[in-house]
Amino acid sequence: MAVVDASVVIKWFANENYSKESLILKEAYVRGLEDLSAPCILPFEVLNGLKYTYNLGKRELEEVGKILSNFQISLYGFDDILGESISLSSEYGITIYDATYIALGKILKDKVYTADEKLLRKVKELPFVVHIRDFTQ
Repeated sequence: MAVVDASVVIKWFANENYSKESLILKEAYVRGLEDLSAPCILPFEVLNGLKYTYNLGKRELEEVGKILSNFQISLYGFDDILGESISLSSEYGITIYDATYIALGKILKDKVYTADEKLLRKVKELPFVVHIRDFTQ
């Protein structure tokens, strides 16, 4: 099982650096070889990133939203990760948004996959937060 952040999932829909590695993780999930989880903010962050980075329109965003819903990634709510998110945000100087993914990984004792290199530098002492390029099946 693994936690996946928005920087990885956006790459499922947009050709960016490390899209290939992100798609390998997605394929492992689709084939039942890997379970994925995320905080409940994931779909909103993905849609927001696609809207503002790639200027996707309403119809395209609705389509991506349906695809994300069909993937049925296990999404965890506010109450599940609130306290740990605040603690990690304060300790590492990261956004609450980023901290939610790391908090979930810490709570579930799972790896957290990200493509956010700035985030990785800030939390380098947390061995369970890894770059998507390091995903292996």
